[in-house]
Amino acid sequence: MGSKSGVLTLVAVAVVAAVAVVAGLVLIGGDDESSRESYQSAVVNARDRVDFAYGRIARSESPADLIQRIDDAAVAIGDTASDLEDAGVPEEFEDENERLVRTLRSFSDSLAGTAAQFTDPSFAGTVTGITSLSFPEWNTANKILAQLEKQGIQVEQLARH
Repeated sequence: MGSKSGVLTLVAVAVVAAVAVVAGLVLIGGDDESSRESYQSAVVNARDRVDFAYGRIARSESPADLIQRIDDAAVAIGDTASDLEDAGVPEEFEDENERLVRTLRSFSDSLAGTAAQFTDPSFAGTVTGITSLSFPEWNTANKILAQLEKQGIQVEQLARH
């Protein structure tokens, strides 16, 4: 009977070890569903941050406020790109994530350049006549968000402001 209990003990230890290894792998690597949900949250958060920053520009009340809000949006969107780059990305979304990060960085650069141009004294007189702004990166970001949505990431498009 001693030999039978020794075998049972070894089997029990092996089962406990196997469960611990599987649990450790899930904690380290996460499962596909939690990884997808986490990534979806990161994308939705990024979209919302970009939309908020861009939307503030439309509510500017003076040329100086417009320039400041464009500059603020450039910083916020650049920070958002960095945060999205650092987010855990499931392999199936890596290409779209890289494109979205590059697009948001480019959007940030375009906004910063626009704010800088508006502060140029030779351009300053025309700022009061601006009725709309358009950036191709906004369109590109929406195309990437649409592609992610086709792949199962539930995210809204950036709004027009």
